[in-house]
Amino acid sequence: MAKIVPFTKYRNGVYYLLKRAKRFHCTTCSVINFDITELMEARRILKSSGNGVSIHSCLVKATSLVLERYPRLNHHLFQGLFGKYEVDFEEISCNLIMLRRERGEQILIPVVIERSNELSISEIDKVIRYHLTTPLSELPEIASFLKVRWMPDLAMKLISYKLRSDHKFYRRYFGTYGYSPLIAENDLEVKEDQLGFATSIVANVCTAFHPCAVGDTPIFVDGKVVPRKTLTMTVSGDHYLIDAHEGMMAMRYMRKLLDNPVLLGLPNSVANPK
Repeated sequence: MAKIVPFTKYRNGVYYLLKRAKRFHCTTCSVINFDITELMEARRILKSSGNGVSIHSCLVKATSLVLERYPRLNHHLFQGLFGKYEVDFEEISCNLIMLRRERGEQILIPVVIERSNELSISEIDKVIRYHLTTPLSELPEIASFLKVRWMPDLAMKLISYKLRSDHKFYRRYFGTYGYSPLIAENDLEVKEDQLGFATSIVANVCTAFHPCAVGDTPIFVDGKVVPRKTLTMTVSGDHYLIDAHEGMMAMRYMRKLLDNPVLLGLPNSVANPK
């Protein structure tokens, strides 16, 4: 047996986002494992002093610093009436995707964290916690998304055109790069469905980061196998703008930041045995 189910207005909005991404961007993805043993230890030390922060706050800070070091990853390609043009945003703002529920439907909330590279991890953490704990009806991002539900297809097509042709309009609602978590952070004391994976939004940015899983991995250190905490992350980029070599150099810098959490503003952790 099969039945026809409603294709909701919200899913229709996601449809237009993905359709635009498929037509106007060349998104490539890489899966990378990072050793975050030192990062997790630094967080433990901070938490023991009563100043705990989520892993997502740390990763938003780290990814922002990567774009600061490699500004090419902070560009975006637009398609206007007179052809394509490239934009250097010259400031870094993270489009953090959160997943919340509203009347039984999953709602994606794009939270733009302005100048995320200039904020401390604690400041980023406050933004995340606010959007996780504030009633949905009080969030301005939700008010904007609820309007999308009732827009006719013609209006959705107009918005889709504005997002791919007007960099100021795009920057206002989508920031300059994407961060979309799949893993849930237990110490936030929220359910897993409150932070979710959302390629539909970040597919339209030049660079996006998707942390997928954290686990223990055996790694050779000085001829011995030792357990290390590792993070699996999917990194996507628009190949129209980013080449493999630049992406590789950026990920090397990302590894350096996660190996040395003091560079992120976290306390010194145990000595790195690698």
